[in-house]
Amino acid sequence: MFDGRPYFPAMSTRVHEEFAYSKCPDDVKDAMVPIVTLTRYAKGETLLETATVLLEDLGSRPAIVDFDPEPKPTTSVEEATERRRRREITRAAAGQKAGRPRSEKELANDEKNRKKTEAFNRHIIELTDPTHGAVRWVDMISDLPQLIPVLRATSSEQISSQLEIVKRKGTRGAFRIKPGDAGQVAAFFQAVRYIRESAGSLLVIVDVEDIRGRFRAASAASTDFLSRLYEGLGDDVDRLETVLLSNSFPKTSLKDMPRRLEIEELGLHREISKTFSVGYGDYMSIPPRTSSIVAANGWFPHVDLVASNAWHICLYENNSDQTKYVAAAKDTTESDQWASRADCWGTSIIERVAEGDLTIDGKKFTTPTAWLSVRANQHITQMALSR
Repeated sequence: MFDGRPYFPAMSTRVHEEFAYSKCPDDVKDAMVPIVTLTRYAKGETLLETATVLLEDLGSRPAIVDFDPEPKPTTSVEEATERRRRREITRAAAGQKAGRPRSEKELANDEKNRKKTEAFNRHIIELTDPTHGAVRWVDMISDLPQLIPVLRATSSEQISSQLEIVKRKGTRGAFRIKPGDAGQVAAFFQAVRYIRESAGSLLVIVDVEDIRGRFRAASAASTDFLSRLYEGLGDDVDRLETVLLSNSFPKTSLKDMPRRLEIEELGLHREISKTFSVGYGDYMSIPPRTSSIVAANGWFPHVDLVASNAWHICLYENNSDQTKYVAAAKDTTESDQWASRADCWGTSIIERVAEGDLTIDGKKFTTPTAWLSVRANQHITQMALSR
């Protein structure tokens, strides 16, 4: 915890991220309030299915929640038929045996899943509607008292309407403001009168996103926004909880990066805290998701050890060689930095893989995605307990 305040890790409900959180013991979970982006769960038709799964992991603890606004891709019957036809042409040209036609049962199941996806997409469209979406979202999540909805900073009127729901239901709300988003910042400060009135039930998350290579710019942006916030709220700022959120884990390949990377989020928080009272949040060493070309270009096996103030990277330049995870894990456990490890599920996996076991409790640790959970679990354990 940070000066008695909880740690605020930003995560999503995608499998590897929520899995990292689910593997934390109670004392670690008690020391944090996650900022969670809800994504579709399995073949759910609404985000309420995802929220139900999240609540199981949370126990009785609170979380701040937002949602992924992107609809899921769908394939029409005609498109699916055409794809199968083209695959058969390709197989025939290669002299391969014709594939088995899909059964009536399989086709019916395809149609069922298609309708579920279409229903989910309609749900997302309703929540992102520029006129009524924000109110629908807050109204829906406010019925789950443990979950604190992120409010939309789109206009003064919409902010007022969302705050009315929070007040009426006796719950809390949060703003996640990106200082670089001029429209969002303008709408937020245009509604400062309403925000001041509800300050005691609000959190403001100042999300400066990626800061590696732009520390000074991120510091200036944070300072500017918080200065305006303090000026706009006056004495009421003491009733408002503020959180500084940032990320410095690289989005690009680690191959050409130093093998020791400072956790720059900590330095930014220390600097801003000299002037403003802010909680600490980060992306738990998983950068915001972007499109990836890993499948096309391969990947370099690496094992990451999270210390209290740095990431230590052990990487082998053997493209897509899963056996090198064993070597990287062994090197990590034999390194001087191993003494600074957290006692957690993530480091227990490194120890097991170092012994040559790449499948643990039915889960394979042979791709980069599986190792995201290992690093994130270490990271949130270090941040939750070592401050």
